[in-house]
Amino acid sequence: MQTIIKLTLTNARRSRHLQIFAGILLLAFIVSTLNSVLVLKAKEQQFETARREVRQAWLNQGPQNPHNSAHYGHYVFKPVYGVQALDNGIGQFAGSIIRLEAHAQNDPKFSPAESRTESSRFGEVSFSWLLQVLMPLFIILLCFNAVSADKEQENLKLVAAQGIGNKQYIAGKITANFLIITVLACAGLVTQWIVIKSMANATATPQDVLHSTVWFAVYLVYFFILITLSVCASAWISSSKNSLLLQVATWVVLIVVMPKLTANIGTQIYPMQQRTAFERAFRIDEEKGINGHDPQSERYKRFEDSLLKKYKVDSISQLLVNVDGLAMDAGENYGNMVYDKHFAKIRTAIKQQNSISKYASLINPFLAVRNLSMGLSQSDYQHQLKFVADAEQYRRYLMNNLNTKMAYGGSKTGDWDWKVDSKYWETVKDFDYSRPSLIWSVKNYWYEAGMLLLWTVFAGLLVVFTAKKMKLI
Repeated sequence: MQTIIKLTLTNARRSRHLQIFAGILLLAFIVSTLNSVLVLKAKEQQFETARREVRQAWLNQGPQNPHNSAHYGHYVFKPVYGVQALDNGIGQFAGSIIRLEAHAQNDPKFSPAESRTESSRFGEVSFSWLLQVLMPLFIILLCFNAVSADKEQENLKLVAAQGIGNKQYIAGKITANFLIITVLACAGLVTQWIVIKSMANATATPQDVLHSTVWFAVYLVYFFILITLSVCASAWISSSKNSLLLQVATWVVLIVVMPKLTANIGTQIYPMQQRTAFERAFRIDEEKGINGHDPQSERYKRFEDSLLKKYKVDSISQLLVNVDGLAMDAGENYGNMVYDKHFAKIRTAIKQQNSISKYASLINPFLAVRNLSMGLSQSDYQHQLKFVADAEQYRRYLMNNLNTKMAYGGSKTGDWDWKVDSKYWETVKDFDYSRPSLIWSVKNYWYEAGMLLLWTVFAGLLVVFTAKKMKLI
């Protein structure tokens, strides 16, 4: 086996076209790294500056009516992590700034895709894209004739003369090519972290290193699967030309065609509710009640009766609290229930759409790696959803705090000119996004991880089967 490994490595080192392709790949690693890190650093600096300015604006409001502040709104920002330089995921299309205001749940805004030009699409080449798309093409170029070339040149007789069996021969070919790919991939990863570390105030934490280590391990498994399939295909197909054509065609179908096809199928099977229909359904539920038989007027009447009973008075005018604040808080709570109902439908539709590509990873390891890569880089839909959910929880805390201050802070019902002391704003805590752990990031993709493991087992069994059935030596 060692003889096969040395011979394969020597032939690869002497191959002119492999050297050129490897050089192009390394250059692409460097360019993509510089682009990703520079974009990430600019994004981090912009958001950190904006976050500080928004917080200072909140603290410096001065005497202000709490309800006016609630309608003026507040902004929260999605944090930037160093590991996102490896795979930006849906970052180009997902907004990272949310405006928090009373009586409304706003979508994240200001995604990079909103301001980009058509020509900028061609510059979006990330390290993950190179590993997912370009590296498999290099693997095909490296392995398509791994066995067939020896058949055509009648080198197998020389191998047999050295007492090397089929299994050792195939395993040696796979190991040698895996070493070549691993060295190239490691060079790309090292380039990433050197650039990140060399930049001033670089965003890189121990958690980023942990995520990137597991992230890279996933890609090594991916490469092992592709190399094994390519070498075994070369063993089964006698002609190197036919092997190359078949493997390139497979690459086109699995990596170019299938991702778009699964996305389109998901959209057709599980269509998303239109925004106008969503807003209309929300207004109906808010006015007539979630069950359709609880109009807003009746809910407010029950609310007033509950206050009279609670404080044991005969009329609203006798209450010592500001009913406006309590009414707004009750309205917020009911609106939250309505929003939760309708947003749940949208999130279910998105989950169902994504499930098509998720389950398709059974026949396409690329889809499994793509989803795992985004999850481990914390740039996937699940992490975006967590940011939105955390921001909404903060909005509810913020509105409740303002409404409670309005109700119990000393103002009277109908007194909209009442203002809080400027020191009050300091008592309202700032938005603090809790970064998910590695386990949280992985558990959302247990199916893809299982499929990748299944593909690894299949690759190992294929080696055994090929060694037994093929008359190589």
